[in-house]
Amino acid sequence: MRFTGDLLELDFGLNEMKQFFGLMLDEDVEVVQLGHDEEICLRITRGDVNRIEYKAKHHFFRGVSLYMQFAEEGQTTFNYSEKAYIPVCGAMFDVSRNSVYKVSKVKELLVHLAMMGHSTCMLYSEDTYTIPEYPYFGYMRGRYSEEEIKEIDEYAYQLGIELIPCIQALAHMKQTLKWNYALPLRDTNDVLLVGSEKTYEFLDHMFKAIRSTFRTNRIHIGMDEAWDLGRGRSLDVNGHKHHSELMSIHLEHVCKLLDKYGFEPMMWDDMFMRGAAPDSNHYDLNVNIDQKVIDSVPHNMSLVYWDYYHLEEDFYKKSIELKKGFQKPIIFAGGVWKWVGYAPNYERTFLTTNAALMTCKREGIKEVFATIWGDDGDEAPVDITLLGLIYFAEHCFLEEVDMDWVNRRCKYLTGLTADEFRSPEELNLIEGVPSPNIGSLNPSKQFLYQDILLGAFDFYVEDLDLSSHYLALADKYSAIAAKSCSYKSMFNMYATLSTVLATKATVGVEIRQAYLEQDTETLAMIAEEVLPMLISDVEDFTNALRTLWYEDCKGHGFEILDTRLAGIMGRCKTAIWRIEQYLNGSVTVIEELEEERLPFKMGWHNHDGMINHDQYVTIASQNVISHGL
Repeated sequence: MRFTGDLLELDFGLNEMKQFFGLMLDEDVEVVQLGHDEEICLRITRGDVNRIEYKAKHHFFRGVSLYMQFAEEGQTTFNYSEKAYIPVCGAMFDVSRNSVYKVSKVKELLVHLAMMGHSTCMLYSEDTYTIPEYPYFGYMRGRYSEEEIKEIDEYAYQLGIELIPCIQALAHMKQTLKWNYALPLRDTNDVLLVGSEKTYEFLDHMFKAIRSTFRTNRIHIGMDEAWDLGRGRSLDVNGHKHHSELMSIHLEHVCKLLDKYGFEPMMWDDMFMRGAAPDSNHYDLNVNIDQKVIDSVPHNMSLVYWDYYHLEEDFYKKSIELKKGFQKPIIFAGGVWKWVGYAPNYERTFLTTNAALMTCKREGIKEVFATIWGDDGDEAPVDITLLGLIYFAEHCFLEEVDMDWVNRRCKYLTGLTADEFRSPEELNLIEGVPSPNIGSLNPSKQFLYQDILLGAFDFYVEDLDLSSHYLALADKYSAIAAKSCSYKSMFNMYATLSTVLATKATVGVEIRQAYLEQDTETLAMIAEEVLPMLISDVEDFTNALRTLWYEDCKGHGFEILDTRLAGIMGRCKTAIWRIEQYLNGSVTVIEELEEERLPFKMGWHNHDGMINHDQYVTIASQNVISHGL
């Protein structure tokens, strides 16, 4: 494509897009900027005149992708226009749960966001950026340097994307508060000490560092889920104060610092809602929020309503109506579900996102973003969320979103169909898991990490044959990897994981059954053939996962996954040894296999069906992994 017109602000982005998408059409395309009073934000035409008309820079890059898509689909003429039903749409990538994406990977993601039509991006950073005065802040965590942030910021700007700092200024500070420097800052192991001079000196340096690296005036200061605010050292320093009072005190201090550096803040809104609910449920629609709490929210604060759980449009409507009582701008944050293991959950993503964003459009919400969390080690690769980010963007530019259209967008932007791209969610869609998987049940993570001999989740699969399911998935993902250049490593990883699960999901049940039945022939076969092959399969999976991680991420953090997977192999070796000891008469009992397998009733799980549980430390063992956990 050869573009004509005023391209001064667009050339850089076009050159970057050519690296990823080619833009190989042999034709001239006129570029025209629309006036601000135009109702539409984008119009593309091909035929007698080839033209892209756009309002803002991100609209132009979306227009380029649509022009190329229609041309590749065989449309020789078209006249297509869009309006922005939600003017600001973006993505938030978690870089605090071990995976800190390389600058090159962030740039690749930004190009994809621009082609989709997103205009904001956040890197959720609890401690993975640099504060020069505090060398232990982000120490050994792969933190971004000031130069790296500036480079990402400039790159995003050239693509029409606002890079917004997304940090924490109260809770979720565990990774940095563990160091000795932070003792004066600590209320609990996760929450800053409200009212302390040292706390606000620390935050002053934090905001100064952010101010020096980001061009935007906007900042997301977090402040969600401060569960134990005021319940640690604060009791000694401040006496007993209700957490809503402490929030108000802290906000006042924080906002003075934000004003000092010219920031326009937003924050998660859940702590205001929790304070009004008798059971701290921030989705309680029957709360009465005290006027003092409403008045405590600073005048220039935007409130971020985060919700990736509910399926009913009416629930989102009532929630938004409740939050309008604060008389502050409301920003909605949904989610692309990738944070309960290696597999995504697109069934839940599409249902919650559609209900939420349809409501946002009707309620006049002007800004939304998709959260991409990485809980418990960020096992799922970031690229698996691209389909969800496409879906978010389409909702911002279309009155209603049709999945056939999403499939067309996915095919152009990724080279794969939507069904192919979402297929790793099938790792969790086994017998016993309802479809749609609204509860985000994640048996694949449980099967992978549960102990061979202890089998904390064996109760759920005692009567299931899962080998054929996972072997079929291994073949499917291998075939997708073979035809995809961009996502070959990702689908190779999923293929090797499926091969592991074909054995690992039920081998513990098979060992115990053979042991209880005194079937020494089967026990010998498992020890001599099955478990050695499983060790080899886990090694293959580790290699595939390592390749993918180091393509996308800095080196810090992979040691956690290395350790987890090495643990599986180590326990396989111990299981072989234990079985051999039993077979040769060295022992007459394998104590681990004697215990009855019970349903995993922990936390809010109090039933006998399959569950959502994604914490490695309680999946891998029911014994003490670390005194600190």
